[in-house]
Amino acid sequence: MEQKPPNNDLMQGLTLDQQKYLASLQHDLAEALQRGQRFEEGWSNLFDQNKTLREENHRIQQGYETLRIQKGGFGFKMLLLSGLGGFVTALLLCFVYLRLKPKEPHVAALHNFRREHLFEYELALSKKQFPEVKTSLEKELHRPENQSIKANLEIMRELIEAAEKGCD
Repeated sequence: MEQKPPNNDLMQGLTLDQQKYLASLQHDLAEALQRGQRFEEGWSNLFDQNKTLREENHRIQQGYETLRIQKGGFGFKMLLLSGLGGFVTALLLCFVYLRLKPKEPHVAALHNFRREHLFEYELALSKKQFPEVKTSLEKELHRPENQSIKANLEIMRELIEAAEKGCD
């Protein structure tokens, strides 16, 4: 707002106190106009700063969203890798346990007996050498490591005797 020059006709009819009061009011008006101009400039600067900060905030939010999406993909891959690693480790540990698990005595004794004598017995039986197989079975019945499979060996002996009677 522009200041108008004072009207001299009005000023001449005023007393000295009124003139001083009017001059102080005009001075206060000029100061208020200057303060208003400064506030307007300050507000303009703050508006520009606010606009800049909003743009920067928007850019940071977009960067955060991009990072969050990337992190989510990485987390899923790590979860998948961790689960697969745990499964493979558990599978390996189960295999090792089953291979190294102590066997029951009768299972181990039967396995050893088969490995040592079964082929020989089959060969002798195919040549119809029944007495030799029976004497070998009798020796195996009296060995201490074969006591847990004594019932199995007696069944084998009875089968051989039945086969011998059937062949005669």
